[in-house]
Amino acid sequence: MTDILFEPLVSSANKFECTDWQARDLNYLTPMPYSANWSQMGAYKTSTGLWLLERKKVHDSIIITSKVGKGAYYSDFYKCLPESWELYNVGIHDCTLRIEDYESAVDLDTLLKQDHKHPRVYLIHYDAFTNRANKTSANRNGGMGLLDRLKLFGEWDAILIDEAHRIKNRDAQWTKNIKKLKAKHKHVMTGTGFVNNPAEIWSLLNFLNKPKWGSYWAFRNYFCDQYIDARGFRMIRGILPYRLEEFRKLRKTLGPRHTMAKVHAGIEHPVESVHEVDLNPIQKRMYLEIKATLQTLDQKGETLQSPNVLSQLNRLRQISVATPEVLSRGFDPSMNRTVYDIRLVDPSSKLDEVMSILSELDEPDQKVVIFSNFKDPLKLLETRFKKADIPYIHMEQSHSDQQRYNLWHDVFPKSSVKVFMSTLALGGESINLSCAQYLIFLDRSWSPAQMKQAIGRVYRPGQKGAVEVIYINAKKTVDGYVKKKLDTKDKWFNEIFGD
Repeated sequence: MTDILFEPLVSSANKFECTDWQARDLNYLTPMPYSANWSQMGAYKTSTGLWLLERKKVHDSIIITSKVGKGAYYSDFYKCLPESWELYNVGIHDCTLRIEDYESAVDLDTLLKQDHKHPRVYLIHYDAFTNRANKTSANRNGGMGLLDRLKLFGEWDAILIDEAHRIKNRDAQWTKNIKKLKAKHKHVMTGTGFVNNPAEIWSLLNFLNKPKWGSYWAFRNYFCDQYIDARGFRMIRGILPYRLEEFRKLRKTLGPRHTMAKVHAGIEHPVESVHEVDLNPIQKRMYLEIKATLQTLDQKGETLQSPNVLSQLNRLRQISVATPEVLSRGFDPSMNRTVYDIRLVDPSSKLDEVMSILSELDEPDQKVVIFSNFKDPLKLLETRFKKADIPYIHMEQSHSDQQRYNLWHDVFPKSSVKVFMSTLALGGESINLSCAQYLIFLDRSWSPAQMKQAIGRVYRPGQKGAVEVIYINAKKTVDGYVKKKLDTKDKWFNEIFGD
């Protein structure tokens, strides 16, 4: 590759300045071969991670993040690092040199074999580490997939994993494949640590230091309070009380945790409220009918496997949001349950409540973010917004990395668009929606970590006023059960990560 003449990319006025507490963190983390940043969302983990690469004097490094999360690095890279540093956006099929909003196609194989004078950072999203992605890229690159080429490079100077709770599942393809990469330095960043239970932290520790944290079951049996449920599954109900301080100490020795309240004392803590709604008659009748059908298997005394129960509960969560239109139904012997193919349609009490909330906003320039775990309700809201002439953005999976970045970074904060909406899985992390004053959840995730991440999109640096977080609950539905589960998991989180 020919030498590139770097024009001034970011003025000195737009450069980020390292705070005193970040400087202390960097002094502590720099000599460590493996480390973690457990700070809350909005506590500058991205900039701290980039400065850590510079402090460690790395030459070749990888940053792994979500597709949406790439936008944060597009925005912050040259605000933190010298202009001589090179940022490469690596996809399954292509690789581009990125300079602010300019991209130039380059050949990844040539880069990996090439001697170079300037430090290089390769930005890669999680989906690129699945077996399918490796096979797909192999078909396009002479039989060698992206993962194979990254492994062939040898030992990287550093690997940083952003949103590191995504490698919680030790059996997931991308977790296993990421752990196959070798590096002199490893650093994980997550504001949540775990998603479902404290034992998931083991997977992060195993990535950082496999010789020390080689056995999942040894870690789980040592730290976790467990019991055998009626189905014979070994379940976790928290940390063993006499191991709690040891667990907290372990977490602290790996790296810092800063809270939004400490880092940004001037930003008001969110005000949370719950809006209870009754299912409309049609919705209620369908909910009770499908609920009764799902329960018949258990009433017959047949054993329900854990994934089966969860899928049934998730079906009820969908129906709590909007009216189900049953496209087909049938009994599946392999799953031991009645299987429904549905789509969500109007009427919907929850969507009625959303329209009511929007109509009562005092100021015309107040912006609202709406999250749901399901796609159908957001499509129904699109129809309602068009009819009511409410300008909105619906960020979807079909959008490219650049389109998503443009929607949340440019269009939403800089235009008259009133509403930004997305699924929790897509928009609930790694983006900045601090221009909004209201956040509405149509339904809750099973994970308090995912809920905290989503709130952190709005409650973060750049927020000028108080944020109101609104949960819309359907009375006498599975919504109440999900809330109780979240409260239990939140208690575990506060035990480990609380001040």
